Amino acid sequence: MSTTATHRRTLNPPAVAGFAALAIVLPHVPSFFHRLLDGDEAIYGSIAALMNMGGPLYAEGGVDNKPPGIFWVYAATFRVFGTYQMAAIHAVALLAVIATAFLIFLAGRQVGSTRAGVLAAIFYGVVTAAGNPRLLAANTEVFMMLPLTASVLLMLQRRWVWSGLLLAAAGALRQSAAIQVLLLPFALAYLEPRETRLRALFTFAGGLAAGLVADGVLLALTGSFTGFWRWTIGILAQYAGTSWTPALVWSRAQDSVLPFALATAVLWIAAIAWAARWKRLVPAHRLVTAWLVASLIGSLAGGHLSWHYFIQVMGPLALLAALAIDHALHSPLQREVAAVVALGVVGPALWWGAYDIVADPLTYDWSPPIAKHELVATYIRTHTKLNDRVFVWGDWPALYVESDREMASRFPGFLRGFARGSSLPPNNWDTAPDVWPELQADLERNPPAMIVDTAAANWSDFAMYPMRNYPVVQKLVGTKYRLVAVVDGVAIYARNS
Repeated sequence: MSTTATHRRTLNPPAVAGFAALAIVLPHVPSFFHRLLDGDEAIYGSIAALMNMGGPLYAEGGVDNKPPGIFWVYAATFRVFGTYQMAAIHAVALLAVIATAFLIFLAGRQVGSTRAGVLAAIFYGVVTAAGNPRLLAANTEVFMMLPLTASVLLMLQRRWVWSGLLLAAAGALRQSAAIQVLLLPFALAYLEPRETRLRALFTFAGGLAAGLVADGVLLALTGSFTGFWRWTIGILAQYAGTSWTPALVWSRAQDSVLPFALATAVLWIAAIAWAARWKRLVPAHRLVTAWLVASLIGSLAGGHLSWHYFIQVMGPLALLAALAIDHALHSPLQREVAAVVALGVVGPALWWGAYDIVADPLTYDWSPPIAKHELVATYIRTHTKLNDRVFVWGDWPALYVESDREMASRFPGFLRGFARGSSLPPNNWDTAPDVWPELQADLERNPPAMIVDTAAANWSDFAMYPMRNYPVVQKLVGTKYRLVAVVDGVAIYARNS
């Protein structure tokens, strides 16, 4: 009787919930120490600013290869809190992490125990912050994981239509969500009686189709459908092809894959050990294992291998590891297990948290000389008016956000996701032949008050792609602009008076 009473006291729900919430939120606090955590945030933010000025996405409102969901999130947040209010964006991203962690808790409680659910939620909250600043950024994966996890939870509950609908919602945030459709055969085989599997299949397909139709209607209503197909679907093969170059893969493996594996090693050991019991696993645990495998494939498929790509893996990894650790905590070695897990999870989080607070998120992985982007942004802001447009040559959209100026063009950068500085010809999805007429039209319609040439300073390895190699840009600068300053090696041009 006393043992049971003690066990119940240690699982006091309000105390456990409070501890879990604190454990999830604290590792993400460093995200509020910096305005930008990743260049991707600058891309989404600069495009969202154009969208809020009335431009259609994938056209005059900004071009990128991501689905529309992330831009809708940024644009809506800017409408409420103001353009380029990145602290608000980071708060919204943290809310998405908290909500996803709660769904993971529900899944863990359903397929395991309350303790397994709590552990899974904490693991997810911690590992999504235990990495470089890029991992903390308000990126597509953070928002995608909310509907994606909900889809899996509903799949576990055999609520097929809603599971399919939320999978479509996840796809509106990131293409790699589509990999989760591979879970359906496993879910039907493991969870659904044989006589109702066909009906469940069609129900799921109906929900998925309804979600895709809703996505399409939203794109059509905003005038973005044609551009969406061109820039997010049509370029997938080319994007993956340029990402799988040996130099780029090796670079990403060094600064993302290996650190991610080390930071989550204790969870991987637990998850793999549990998955190795395949024949003894209950059907729901097998489905979670399949979720982990599918998510890993989805994270790797693009070849870009940035740390934040693996957020898609962190949900099922946290859940499967929690099931294993919850089981191990019933063994005679429960104290030793708890100590190892705590050290393996908290240690990397503390190290990376300290690093993320003091590091410059935009230059932390650069070799000297380090770009002094704040100086350039300050020059832009103090030598232009609030409503002036600016054009940045290179791959530095952060200058738009840091200077609080809108883009003069629909393209936030060039040669994005490309192995810049390599011997490869600079043929990328954002330097395709149809890019240049659109760029020229943009610059004629919105003459930039200032042109900023980051290639002159070799920022982001762009020295091999000077403006003189691109006739549209060179003609504009040569005939209508003059050099007015060089800041940290960056050449800055103003319009001829």
